[in-house]
Amino acid sequence: MTGAAGALRLRRPRWRDPRLIIGVVLVLVSVLAGMLVISRLAATTTVLVAREDIVIGDVLGAEAFTTAELRLGEQTSHYARSLEEIPTGAVATQTVRAGELLPVAAIGQGEGVQLRPVVVDVDGAVAGSLGPGTRVELWSTPDAPGTAERAVATRIIESGVVRTVDEGSSLGMRSMTVEVLVPVEQVPLVLEALAAGDRVDVIAIPGARGGTP
Repeated sequence: MTGAAGALRLRRPRWRDPRLIIGVVLVLVSVLAGMLVISRLAATTTVLVAREDIVIGDVLGAEAFTTAELRLGEQTSHYARSLEEIPTGAVATQTVRAGELLPVAAIGQGEGVQLRPVVVDVDGAVAGSLGPGTRVELWSTPDAPGTAERAVATRIIESGVVRTVDEGSSLGMRSMTVEVLVPVEQVPLVLEALAAGDRVDVIAIPGARGGTP
């Protein structure tokens, strides 16, 4: 009896054994899941890439983009994949540098951009440190010649974005102009300073990118 019992214990499992079938199914599911994950990671997606710097308020036209095939994985839905995703008349709601992908979040309508451009004269050395999309502050210093009091500078705009830099003539220290986008409710502060003849300086914010002020 002992020999017969040992033979029964050593007998190979049959294919109809439920435990064996479940084990095979689990292995197959694991392999298929792994293959699916690998295929998704290896898959490329067509995305829009900016040809040049795009600043807040710029119209998003077809000429501003090229396309590239990239592996984005789970980030695919965060970026525009074709021009069809850009509505007619859409504008940028944040700065996109040349060579960067166009985020879906950067596509908006003109009425959604509560910024207005103001033009400020700057020194050539200052203009050389600025470019489209640079985040800046605006400081006003009263021009009071003939007084003994020391002029005090005041920050009138905490966060603006450079739209364009016009080098103009190379003659003179203040021959260059900078167009800065500032919040619409703060435009009067800049206009009042300029009307009073104050010196308005455009100061770059180190490390800041050109998002919405």
